[in-house]
Amino acid sequence: MIKSLYLTTKLYVLLGSIIMAFILCVFVPQGYYFIWGILVLLWVVFLYDIYFVLKNSKTLSGYRLIGQQLSLGDRQDIEYVIKNTCSKDLDVDIIDELPVQFQHREMIGSIHLKALETRNVIHEVVPLSRGVYSYGHLFLMVSSSRFGLVKVRVKVDEPVDVRVLPSIIQMKKYAMSAFDKTAHKLGVRKVRRVGENDEFEHIRNYAIGDNIKSINWKATSRRNDLMVNQFQDTRSQMVYCIVDKGRSMEMPFNGLTLLDYAINSTLVISNIVLQKYDKIGLMTFSNKMDNVLTSESSPKQLETIMQLLYAQETEFKEADFQFLYYTIRKKISKRSILILFTNFEDKYDMERNLYYFKKLNVYHLLVIVTFVNTEIEKASEVNAREKSDIYHKVIAQSAILDKENIVKELTNAGIQVILTSPENLSINVINKYLEIKAKRMR
Repeated sequence: MIKSLYLTTKLYVLLGSIIMAFILCVFVPQGYYFIWGILVLLWVVFLYDIYFVLKNSKTLSGYRLIGQQLSLGDRQDIEYVIKNTCSKDLDVDIIDELPVQFQHREMIGSIHLKALETRNVIHEVVPLSRGVYSYGHLFLMVSSSRFGLVKVRVKVDEPVDVRVLPSIIQMKKYAMSAFDKTAHKLGVRKVRRVGENDEFEHIRNYAIGDNIKSINWKATSRRNDLMVNQFQDTRSQMVYCIVDKGRSMEMPFNGLTLLDYAINSTLVISNIVLQKYDKIGLMTFSNKMDNVLTSESSPKQLETIMQLLYAQETEFKEADFQFLYYTIRKKISKRSILILFTNFEDKYDMERNLYYFKKLNVYHLLVIVTFVNTEIEKASEVNAREKSDIYHKVIAQSAILDKENIVKELTNAGIQVILTSPENLSINVINKYLEIKAKRMR
């Protein structure tokens, strides 16, 4: 227990002051014995403080409240519950051995606990990489609120491992928004439905306001009552999210890479596709195909997709779209919606793969998702004061123009394109999917 004792800054300050007072006694000898009296008093208080802290620290308990998984890129709260069961006030410093990924070297917080008081302390975290985060021991540094000359370290909670998965928080938030009346507040657009529902559901009695074109005359003659065909939205459409893991997707933005944003968005749109009764599948690739998950609408499909996305890492290689084309032609026989997450910073990179995009768009409905370079946009808006600033601004404007030409050329080829900033990726992909459903684009 003695090894857990630590001297506080207050004690060092007092000792330093006494040493200075002894030095001054060379010039004022009358104060010599008075300073010795203060030193003896400090020694007595110091021993009492050790006794007090060692005795009452045993009455403290605490633990951290944390789930088995955290959500990538989202702000989340870790709660620490500290309880004082003794009849004395205590000062407590909370020290948690946080995962190395957080790069946090400070205390969680310092609190004053009154007698028999329980306090909850909130610590906000933002995981910026997927993987296992290892929390170590949880310690409390306890000192008396009256003197505070020593602290004792108390271990109150054990290590725990937590997995950081693709953003479950975003998935739940956008899933609710896609079907909620207040969806517009999050940016989900309402798209006017073209035509009528086109998939037969059942036959029912005619009601005022029904389209007379949907009257089923055979059923009407059998029942001797007007009967109409009930239709519903087309279901069981096949949707594939295709994630490019090439080096262009390693570009960082607000602590996350474009690959991380694509992974979060894939989980979000997969959940919505399943709720719309369509089938969802997944492909990941770089210079070769890594994962091919056949589209399904089973309840376990979302969990399978999450586990596959959790393990994805870039290989810093050039994406091979030719190999992607031949794989899709071989693996996907039925016409599907393909949502391709990739990034083109150079027009030449897009043009040399445009042939394969056009061919894919013949057999499927291809939606290419590419990213706005927000740093270049900021550079293009800077007020140029020096010659170097002018060069940087012109280069930035040229890069923006290249990106616009890339989108224009893809659009002219009949390919659906989403040009988006990383933070708006999920909502823009949702809007495009809902637009495709509403306009019955095939």
